[in-house]
Amino acid sequence: MRSEEDALEAEIRRLEALGLDELRKLCGPVLGAVPVNHGAHLLRRRLAYELQARALGDLPAETHRRLRRLCQSFKTDPQHKPMPRRPLKPGLVLTRNWQGVLHQVQVTDQGFDYRGERFASLSEVARRITGTRWSGPLFFGLKKAGS
Repeated sequence: MRSEEDALEAEIRRLEALGLDELRKLCGPVLGAVPVNHGAHLLRRRLAYELQARALGDLPAETHRRLRRLCQSFKTDPQHKPMPRRPLKPGLVLTRNWQGVLHQVQVTDQGFDYRGERFASLSEVARRITGTRWSGPLFFGLKKAGS
């Protein structure tokens, strides 16, 4: 395993010594196309990413989808400020004051505990609290409306 990683590192280091024309020649076999508007620095980074993805595995499909959505958001609104998506860790307690009552939900490995009941999603908890359909992350302030 280590020798494969060493070979990958050596190949990526080798990219640093290549000029723009040499990098473009590599793009066809590695990327399938030659990006015409990329300089040498960006081509090195793109090639290195592709080599790593082939050797070690690429990002999950959901991450690719999220990146495409973020790219579109930035094209539409260059001032876009995405909310961070952090997984909720077990033990975290979410609170929400709803109609004068404080509601607390504990994140567990199996889902969410609310008043002695286990729920699979925050949206189920929000529905229990409000009696109507809600986005759980929106209800508990984990995301903004419209995002």
